[in-house]
Amino acid sequence: MSMFKAKLDSFLLSTTHAGFWAGTTVFGTFLVTYLYANGYDAADVGLIMALMSVFNVVAQPLWGYVADAKLKIRTTILLCLAAAIPLVAMLPLMIRTTASLMIGCCLISCFENPIKGLMDSLTNQAESRNRYIIYGLARGCGSFFSAIASLVAGELLNQWGIEWAFTIHGILLLIALIALLAFRGIPYGIKEEEVPSAHKEKRRISIGDAAVTLMGNHTYLAIFASTILLNIGLKAALTFAPVMIVDLGGTNAHTGYSMAVNTVGMLPCMLIYSWMFRKKGMSNNWLYILACIFTIARIASMAIVDSIGAIIAVQIINSLSYGFLQPSMIRAVSDTTPVEYRATAITMVTSGQLAVSSLLGDYAAGKLVEKFGMQPMFWICTILAVLGTIAYIPVIRYTKRERSCS
Repeated sequence: MSMFKAKLDSFLLSTTHAGFWAGTTVFGTFLVTYLYANGYDAADVGLIMALMSVFNVVAQPLWGYVADAKLKIRTTILLCLAAAIPLVAMLPLMIRTTASLMIGCCLISCFENPIKGLMDSLTNQAESRNRYIIYGLARGCGSFFSAIASLVAGELLNQWGIEWAFTIHGILLLIALIALLAFRGIPYGIKEEEVPSAHKEKRRISIGDAAVTLMGNHTYLAIFASTILLNIGLKAALTFAPVMIVDLGGTNAHTGYSMAVNTVGMLPCMLIYSWMFRKKGMSNNWLYILACIFTIARIASMAIVDSIGAIIAVQIINSLSYGFLQPSMIRAVSDTTPVEYRATAITMVTSGQLAVSSLLGDYAAGKLVEKFGMQPMFWICTILAVLGTIAYIPVIRYTKRERSCS
């Protein structure tokens, strides 16, 4: 494989991330607005969003298993994208009845949301095969273009109408599909014997084997618990920042600025993570702990801000938190699970933290706000983040033990 083709693969993978995450952001940001504009009440919207979360939790590990045991990860993502794009295009036709809309949204959730974990698995795999592919750059492009998509789509939809959200969403997913079709994933700059064996030959495994292996891996479970505890507060901060802005007299423009600041710094932060890990040789465990510190600071800051400007300003801490937490979590899972179960392991962590953080970070946090107020809720989430940091200690011990045995 020539150097040009290796660099082209890096570009194509970053483009896939950019198209996918930008499209997903447009869908997630404007779906609720679209439903309200078409006469659906809060109860209907809540039910639809809850059902999408349930279907997502079931679909993510199943597609991860398919990628590990049946198909290649790239093929699985292409299949999911090819199914999601026409479903997105047909969604406006399903708006007429609640039942058809629920079916459409749940099907989109089944095919589109699992791509998040699968893209992390594919990028992690590609990074181990091509020296020009950097996880932080590829995933960071997704976060950067998510911020751009939030701002640009908002302006376009103000002029064209909210129903164009799904067209924009579909076009961005199509860009991701085309880029991934062109992506080859051929090794470059790595010796053949260093390419993990699971990339060369697909092993026959059952979903039962995967579940037993991963649930019996105490180190993996520690990572799982840690990420869930950390993400509860992060999800609460994401959900309630717009509420705080509105309560302080802010506008939709302020909310848009907040979302853009929240994500735009993730690209440089993920690149800094990659530089510190790959070039400076820093331990992934210590980079994960650094991410925990940023996460604790990010959640605690929401408990003390008292103005719109301060709320928008502290969103930049989210870039530091997520920019280090996401790649270090993926690396930790990759280092502590068998390669043949890796896609399943990553998608299970992704779906698990999404499900629990959505339940506790949205619903339970909302109940806490009703009873105690916004500030106490964020202090409770801060304590959970501290517990999440402590929960990671077994992973550090495992790594030290493995290093001493090697």
